[in-house]
Amino acid sequence: MLTQVLQTYPQPIAYAYANIYRTRSQAEKLDQILRCAEVTTRYLCALAIASFAAREDTTVSPPPALTEFRGNLAFGHFLSVVQAISSLSTRHPLQLLFSQCVQNKKSIAKGKLEKLLNLRNDVGHDLRGLNETSATTILNSQDPLTTLEELLQGILSLCELPLFLVDTQKPIRRVMHMVRLLLMGEQSEPMPEEIAICEWFSDEKRLYVGTKEGALLLYPMLVWGLERDRAAQSIYLIDKVATEKLTYKSLAAVSPPTEPPIPDDLLRVLQGEPVPIEAITLNDGRSFLEAWKERQELIITGKTNVSRNVGWTELDQQTLHWYSKILKAKLNLEILNEQGIEIDWNNPIEVIRQTLLDGRGEVTPDDLHQLTLLFGNGKEIHRKIGREILDLRARLTTEGRWDKREELTENLLQSLRKAIDFITQHNPIEGLSTDNLQTPTGSADYIAVREALINLIIHQDYTDQRTVAQIELVPHCTIMVNAGASLVSEKDLMNGGTSTARNPLIARALKLIGFAELGGSGLREVSRVWRNAKRRPPIVLTDEQHNRFRIELDSRPLKIIADTFWKQRLGATVTPEAAKILGLLGNAPAGMTLAAICSGTGTNSEDVIVMCQSLQKDMLIDFEAEVYHLKPHLQDLAREAP
Repeated sequence: MLTQVLQTYPQPIAYAYANIYRTRSQAEKLDQILRCAEVTTRYLCALAIASFAAREDTTVSPPPALTEFRGNLAFGHFLSVVQAISSLSTRHPLQLLFSQCVQNKKSIAKGKLEKLLNLRNDVGHDLRGLNETSATTILNSQDPLTTLEELLQGILSLCELPLFLVDTQKPIRRVMHMVRLLLMGEQSEPMPEEIAICEWFSDEKRLYVGTKEGALLLYPMLVWGLERDRAAQSIYLIDKVATEKLTYKSLAAVSPPTEPPIPDDLLRVLQGEPVPIEAITLNDGRSFLEAWKERQELIITGKTNVSRNVGWTELDQQTLHWYSKILKAKLNLEILNEQGIEIDWNNPIEVIRQTLLDGRGEVTPDDLHQLTLLFGNGKEIHRKIGREILDLRARLTTEGRWDKREELTENLLQSLRKAIDFITQHNPIEGLSTDNLQTPTGSADYIAVREALINLIIHQDYTDQRTVAQIELVPHCTIMVNAGASLVSEKDLMNGGTSTARNPLIARALKLIGFAELGGSGLREVSRVWRNAKRRPPIVLTDEQHNRFRIELDSRPLKIIADTFWKQRLGATVTPEAAKILGLLGNAPAGMTLAAICSGTGTNSEDVIVMCQSLQKDMLIDFEAEVYHLKPHLQDLAREAP
């Protein structure tokens, strides 16, 4: 049962169940058993509400348990909703499953939630103060763990529905794709998957559960948010419903989600507003449930390995010590104490296991791969990825051979330190050093290079052996190239859109020690500081065909051409916004892409397109091969501008 739940049940249940086996006392064990029962009930409640919202007959009124779902919510509130919706005869997507699992007398789960709730009420809500003798007596006499496991076995068909986050969506070669996080198993931040789908989802950054017919939206009962104290993205469950505010609770974090939903989002659903199921399948015609059950079968039969031990002794011990030392200084020890997490701070492995891995002793192959990249030795890393980690190049002139070149094969943390040393040696930037990398503010050069460098490490595709990440330093320009096209669409990239990190464990490792920002400001911040410093706009290119990403930071000052200049020389009124576009193009004889103009003006792509179309209509600019140019005679005028 343990392996099945940890590897194939929805993440909230799997995580809560795993905590039972991490306890150090009988009182803690009893507490975690009952917590897992409550988390399971909260999750089932979210499924029930989402399914009822997608009912066939939208004239059916919600049951009182739903309309009265208010205030500080407890185990009993969630159970009441599950019971009420399970007993309804109206058709909704999960009606049959809830009826079979919760109402059917033959179901092994029948009555188990009620039994666990009664036990919770009998022993109280805070069990940490319960003495060992009392806890042992309850565990032996009432055997709540067996009751919980029978419950989990009885609701298997509901727990087989795949839980996933729709992160971003974009077309690739005329086929719709989404980047999703499959949240099945205890891993909180799995690697993102890019899969082809038949239709667009109505929402991004939302949690869904897959069914035979499509996908049910679980928002706003469950939300995906940033846990600031853990530097991780995770699932939050609804905890309090009020007219003016919704309150959510994470399974591991103390901090609330960064952007909680507005109350009306949930209140409308509780009052019966329908939210239809989204009839979306994979592009090959399989349902999300069908595709997951194929993978689930491989996991259960052992044909695919989803859990591995970490070979700590095979990692670079010097890097482990260096990282754990910085981590200890950065962590909020009070929060760890509140959560009852005890750490031997003299043991780097224990520090990293308890914080970065949330106490897990076994990890997924993806996590193990990222751990090796972070802390491994050079030979093992080269064997795994088949190439160097980073290629550093510097040239004193704009053309010719490289004056200095270093190819790095060390782990990511060592390579990051060497890359910073290389940059400061050949292009000194005030404040840029490994010791100072936790500082998020500084000059435009410092902020832009820091963000671009961290972006290169976090979002790189380490499975691509064709492209070694490169940092090129030439006069006036810093260029960074890495394998891995952007996971967001080109349009969203222009407008400051963000995605889940391609390597979430690497991203979290850097966020925990303050080397990366929690909010993932990234390229938006690069464009902002470059624009404020009146520099030429950064050039950001994502190449799906060759799976590459490139950013160029040209530090030369931007020649400011005032809108009054264009009015005097053209004899026509030009808006300040349009004048800014003309000024940018006046600095770029080779022309600029739409993305570069968006970056240089700080304006979204739709508005830039409208302004550029107006300038084309006025015969001031041309648009050829996806690049905007000033008309040739205006290029001469631009050179005359003061």
